[in-house]
Amino acid sequence: MGCVPVLLALAWNGATGAFLVLFGLGLLSDVLDGMLARRLGQESEFGARLDQWADFALWVSFPLGAWWLWPEIVRREAPYVILAIACLLLPTAIAVAKYRAVPGYHTWSAKLDSVLMGIGVPLLLIFDFAWPFRLAALFLLLCAVDELVITVLLPECRHDVSSAFHAARLRRRMASERSGASPDA
Repeated sequence: MGCVPVLLALAWNGATGAFLVLFGLGLLSDVLDGMLARRLGQESEFGARLDQWADFALWVSFPLGAWWLWPEIVRREAPYVILAIACLLLPTAIAVAKYRAVPGYHTWSAKLDSVLMGIGVPLLLIFDFAWPFRLAALFLLLCAVDELVITVLLPECRHDVSSAFHAARLRRRMASERSGASPDA
C-alpha cells in the first residue's frame, strides 16, 4: 500500500517504465507476502485486513495512473475499464455495508483473474494488444458475482473463503453447529 503514492507520482510525471516496474513489484509482493506469512506461520486477522486494503489500493489506483499515461487506450477500452473498476468496488462496498469491514476472501477466481490481469494489462498498455485485458475484465465479472454470493451467504466477515461453494458449505457447518446437529446430517 505504501507504493501507491509513489505509483501515482510516477504516473503523474510520465515515468511509464518506472510506473510499470513498480506496479509489477507491487503485484509480486502481494503474492510473496501471503506465501511467506503462511510458510512462517505469521497469519493474522490484522495481516489479512492489511493485505486486502493493500490489494484494493493498488488495483484502484492503477486506472488513474493508466489514465495519465495512456489516456487514448483507456478511453478506447473504457467499457472494460469501467466494468473492471465496478467489479472491484461494488462487492467491496456491499461487504463493507454488511460487515463494517473489508473481507479478504482471496477466492480462487480472484487469484486467477490476478494472473489474467497481470498478463492482459501489460499487453494492452505496452503493445496495445487488447483482447487479453478484455477477457480478464469480463472474467472479473464472474469474480464479483462469486464475492457477492459469499457476502450474501456468510453472516459475518471471513477471510480466505475460496469460492461461493465453500461459503455455502461453511454456512451449513455454522448452522449445524448452532443447532447442535452434525454438519453432515
